[in-house]
Amino acid sequence: MARITLFRHAKAENPDLHTADTDRVLASRGRRNAEQMGRFIGERGMLPNLIIVSTAARTQETYQLASANWPEIPVMFLDSIYEASATTLMTAIEAHGAACERVMVIGHNPGLVVLLHNLVEAPPSDINMSYFPTSCVADIGFDVPHIRDIEPETGRLLSLIRVRELAGGGCSLFRRTADFLLNFC
Repeated sequence: MARITLFRHAKAENPDLHTADTDRVLASRGRRNAEQMGRFIGERGMLPNLIIVSTAARTQETYQLASANWPEIPVMFLDSIYEASATTLMTAIEAHGAACERVMVIGHNPGLVVLLHNLVEAPPSDINMSYFPTSCVADIGFDVPHIRDIEPETGRLLSLIRVRELAGGGCSLFRRTADFLLNFC
């Protein structure tokens, strides 16, 4: 099953006049959240074959903190996905991860949430996919073997995890998905 995992960067410091947007780093809450989401991803076996990361400081820092305990995974840092459109994000995924089964993108809204909507065939009625806050992760599965075989609007939302749900005992969609994946794999 091909999978695309969309990971929005963790909470960054507020913008100011003296710092370029690309240079904004994570706030202390963002650093904690990136580490927590990274542990969750690793513990649940949601690791990709390739990670594509925006070159903004906040996405690079999110990657560094989240991946601290992951095995070595190839990673690419691309200027082109900084505040990119959904189309540009998908172009990068296809260009660099076509032969992969699982690709993760660590990037920015609104591109990530628009891409999520473009990939999922039938969104669950009980999940607001448009609410995609910082440190949110969406995992989308496709009934094809590789990224190159994916067609728009053919994916299933396997999980949508918001970091605040991790502290509260997890996400109900993830529990349903975990049961499915245990039976599927």
